[in-house]
Amino acid sequence: MKLLLSLFTLLLAVTACDSTKKTIDSNQKMQKEETLSGTYFITHVGNNDVSKHKLAITFDESTNQFSGFAGCNQFFGAYSIDNNSLLLNNVGASKKLCHGDAMTIEDHILKALGIVDSFSIDDSILSLSGKSTILIKASKAEMVSQRPAAKSNTSGTSIKYQALTRGSFDFILISSSEIITSNDQSLQKLDKHSINQKDWDGLNALIEKVDLETFQNLNVPSTQHQFDGAAHATLAIQIGDIEYMSPTFDHGNPPTEIDALVNKVLSIKENTLKQ
Repeated sequence: MKLLLSLFTLLLAVTACDSTKKTIDSNQKMQKEETLSGTYFITHVGNNDVSKHKLAITFDESTNQFSGFAGCNQFFGAYSIDNNSLLLNNVGASKKLCHGDAMTIEDHILKALGIVDSFSIDDSILSLSGKSTILIKASKAEMVSQRPAAKSNTSGTSIKYQALTRGSFDFILISSSEIITSNDQSLQKLDKHSINQKDWDGLNALIEKVDLETFQNLNVPSTQHQFDGAAHATLAIQIGDIEYMSPTFDHGNPPTEIDALVNKVLSIKENTLKQ
C-alpha cells in the first residue's frame, strides 16, 4: 500500500513538473511572439483606412529606436517598453513639403505617436493605443526583396546607421535631400545638413548592390558588442514603404557584404561635419 502511495505521489509530482514546464514554455513562446521589433505596414489611423498610402513603422529592439514613413517624410525616435506599456520619446521627422492628403495623414500619425502609451499584438496585427483608445493599427510586414520599378526615382530611399555603447551614441540618416546626425540617444537634438548630389549618387549605387533578400540574415564577423567590447551597430535601408534592417554587428567591423556601404555612410558624415 505504501509502495502504491509512493508511486502515485511520484506520478503527481512528475505530472505537475511537466505541466509547469509546458506553461513556462508556452509563456516564453508567447513573449517571443509578442516582441515589438520588426516592420509594420500602417493600415488605420483612428478609424480611417490608410492602407493605400503605403505607410510603415519599424521598431529595432537592439537600439530601442523606431523609424518609419508617414506619407511624405521619414520619422524617427526612441522608445521604451514595460510589459505592454510603450513610451515613444522625442518623435522627429524630416521636413519635406508634400501636397494633397499626404500632409494631413502625416500630421495625424505624428500626433498619434506623441500620445501612444501601450501596444498589443494579435495575429501579427499591431495596435498602438493611448488612454485605452486604439490610435494606429498596423500589420507585420513580410520581408521581400522587390525594389521600386523605377530605380532612377530615389525620393523614397534612405539609409540609417546607428552605433550605441554605454557612453556614446551615433545616429546618421541620409536621404536624397538631407543628412541628419545626432549624438543624443533620445534624438531630441538633431543636426541637419544638405547632401552633395555626387555623394548621394555614390551611396545609392552601393545601396542598389545590396541583396535585400539576405540583408537581415548577414553573418557578422565578430560579436564583441555582446560583451561591451565594441559599439552595437545596425544599418537600415528604407526603400519606399519598407525598411530592411541588418543584424547587429560590431561598430568598425561590419559584415563583408555591406562594408563598403557602411564606410561610405561614415565617410559622408565625416566630410559633411568638416565643412
